[in-house]
Amino acid sequence: MKNVLTKIDKRIINWFNVLVLLGSLAIIVSLSYDILTVGRYRPDSQMTLNVQLAVCAIFILDFVVRFWISPRKLRFVFRNFLLLLFAIPYMNIVHYAHAEVPHEIHYLLGFMPLLRGGYGLVMITRWFTRRSATSLMVSYLSILAAVTYFTSLIFFVAERDLNTGVKSYWDALWWACMDLTTVGSNITAVTPIGKILSFLLAAAGVMMLPIFTVYITDRVVNSRSRAAGQTSVPASSDPASGASQGEA
Repeated sequence: MKNVLTKIDKRIINWFNVLVLLGSLAIIVSLSYDILTVGRYRPDSQMTLNVQLAVCAIFILDFVVRFWISPRKLRFVFRNFLLLLFAIPYMNIVHYAHAEVPHEIHYLLGFMPLLRGGYGLVMITRWFTRRSATSLMVSYLSILAAVTYFTSLIFFVAERDLNTGVKSYWDALWWACMDLTTVGSNITAVTPIGKILSFLLAAAGVMMLPIFTVYITDRVVNSRSRAAGQTSVPASSDPASGASQGEA
């Protein structure tokens, strides 16, 4: 059994990284189109079902190929099993089986591929970055942007008809940005889902925003260290120079 990935394996993984990125974008665009044009998420619409089935097929194929070429298969399954669960097209199974499920579960199942898509975006973002510090920073920025956007979409769907402060999606996006920075806005959640999102978004901001301070501090310290190294020139140790100075 091979212990390292070959060049062909790495090329295959890179191609599937691109497919996962495109699939993640397709899921996000499909969900955003429903919410921003219709005003609600329709997980059982034919367009959404078709997009989710195609994208979930890509996600599952990506998992199978990575498992096949992975030198440590058990470790790979242990670390990526949750992603496989997110890649299953639950809504298509429920739709074609004509199964009766509670409305809350039906609603949550529609967002499962979106979670896999969000993780795919973060994974691809790290793939495009090289430096470890920059990679970490870009990953956190991607996570913050994804959390803010997805939370604003869900908040808009949940609060749109019940909250007088949420008249358009831009109100929900303003609420999400202000809540993430813990500044707060004049929009207060009135639904249970909105209140839960308010708490989770504020908690995410408290935990993740200090990363910016750490990153900026690290960059400043590194810049000063490089500047100090360039300005400190060692004294000349040329014997001839010393002899000339002695004769003078």
